[in-house]
Amino acid sequence: MKKDILVEQLYPSLVTKCNNSDKTFNDILLMALDSVNDGISFCDKNGYLLYVNNACCEIVGATKDELLNKKVDSLSPDKPMLIEVIEKKKSIIDVEYFWNFKGKKTHLINSGYPIFDKDGNIIGAIDIFRSIERSRELANTIAGHQAFFMFDDIIGNSNTLKKVINLAKSFSKSNESILIYGETGTGKELFAQSIHNYSNRKRKPFVALNCANLPNELIDSELFGYEEGSFTGARKGGKPGKFELANGGTLFLDELGEMQIDIQAKLLRVLETMCINRIGGNKPINVDVRIIAATNRNLEEMVENGQFRRDLYYRLKVLYLEIPPLKNRGNDILLLADYFVQKLIDKGNKYVKGIDDKAKEILMKHSWNGNIRELENVISRSMFVCDEKWITEKNLSMAGFKEPNYEEIIKKESVIISKEILMNTLNSTEGNKKKTAEILGISRPTLYKFLKKYNL
Repeated sequence: MKKDILVEQLYPSLVTKCNNSDKTFNDILLMALDSVNDGISFCDKNGYLLYVNNACCEIVGATKDELLNKKVDSLSPDKPMLIEVIEKKKSIIDVEYFWNFKGKKTHLINSGYPIFDKDGNIIGAIDIFRSIERSRELANTIAGHQAFFMFDDIIGNSNTLKKVINLAKSFSKSNESILIYGETGTGKELFAQSIHNYSNRKRKPFVALNCANLPNELIDSELFGYEEGSFTGARKGGKPGKFELANGGTLFLDELGEMQIDIQAKLLRVLETMCINRIGGNKPINVDVRIIAATNRNLEEMVENGQFRRDLYYRLKVLYLEIPPLKNRGNDILLLADYFVQKLIDKGNKYVKGIDDKAKEILMKHSWNGNIRELENVISRSMFVCDEKWITEKNLSMAGFKEPNYEEIIKKESVIISKEILMNTLNSTEGNKKKTAEILGISRPTLYKFLKKYNL
């Protein structure tokens, strides 16, 4: 067979050594190639396929009889890489390639290599390829696209927190989009990762994109990817976007409220079709991605002001999770403080026995506008300046932590706004919630609680 001729040409000395064994080197080599998970095929200089391994057939959805001894350019309407390698007599390394066989389009990462005889004449070409899914899994492993946190990592015993955790666990079983709202530092990504790890997508990628950390002009390419040459500075070979990298898993969009309005339109289209087009590309790519979005901004208000698309808002808010601020979690403040102390001790930074009673009292009365992140920073600084066995009020003060104004606390905790006053104030500001909150001397989150309480 032609395959035997190929092996003798490439490995004549090894074939001779195997002549006296039970199996020829040809048999051993073919068995070895069939055990490889990557697809491998070889064609002669005229483009006839002389060898395909089992993985090749499995990936492209064909049998060996359907492929062998056929001209490779007769099997797919697109120009095969093997023909291009033979024509150019140069290797083509790690490029995206679409193989279309009998109407089945397979998305591949492919590398092709020319083969020359001892006189430098080309005798054929070999290519080695794998499905795009395997390549993405490898890329995600290298890039660290995975979720580390579980629900057990969420510290707290308050009923408020437990209710949110139970709701998040129930959401994990669905593939619908989730919108997470929470103030800065409440742990929105911690919940997003926990949801992913509690779901049936836990073995697939968890890819995060912070919409506030990228210039608006780059969010498009980060989400959807781009083809080679699509713009100045585009990487050779193009680049997959976050949707492709998250295929089969979860895409976490943090700081969603910072997303540009025109990108919102493209995101909505992808959510409705689960199909993307790279920048500069014309080949649609199907994806299976579960979206978890998070924001600390009031998207309803942004919708009313024309800053956020109403249709996208409701498309993302299929399931809604509101993370409670630290000030509403009672003794969780002390549980978290003790956790951060022990965490720093375990790192070997310094040893203390804990936090004394007076310091705990001060921590409990603080408003914690920065939430858990602020608490962790306070504990870290306090331990750094602590030279005694216990973290004290003095250490908190040395770390820049100010004792709260008790008059303000009493005023804030005792404020009661009647429905009539609230309605009159809203009418006077023509429904402007920001101005209403300022007039009443309360925060916007507090205003929304009153609106909810009075069904306004």
